[in-house]
Amino acid sequence: MTAERRSRPSPAAPVPEWESAEVDLPGRMLTLVYRVACQTGHSRRTSATLCSRILCAQPDATEARVVVDAGRQVRARVLMELRADLDQRIDRPRLDAALRDAVLLDEVTLLPPRQRFALWSTAVDHLTTAELATRTGWTSRQIARLLRGALRTVTSKATLPA
Repeated sequence: MTAERRSRPSPAAPVPEWESAEVDLPGRMLTLVYRVACQTGHSRRTSATLCSRILCAQPDATEARVVVDAGRQVRARVLMELRADLDQRIDRPRLDAALRDAVLLDEVTLLPPRQRFALWSTAVDHLTTAELATRTGWTSRQIARLLRGALRTVTSKATLPA
């Protein structure tokens, strides 16, 4: 009995609850516009006004359940509208950096939950694959596969419209 317990790995922390794979498009677009507005130096009030103006101009952005690729098309239209609105008031490098950050974070939210967790744990929480394996019970190969898939998806899909 004790030999059996020793052979099974015991994670240091419980495996986190996986989030639902359903994506809330209005919430994503609201977060995207608000993040860009705040990163470009707008106040909270101005950011909220910009959110309502941009999102009201995009009728698809208010539909709660949308296919992921259709959501990316909506995101592209929202980004073009944001760029057109802010381009005259904000210097181009600062606006491009804010748009790029918002798109990358939006793509991370679209990842499957396990890929998102693995990527976030290694990139943001600075866990090594060994630490992540200990916490989750996954093998290093599984973690490497999840990270490769996540990075491939994020780098190929996170594009800014011209």
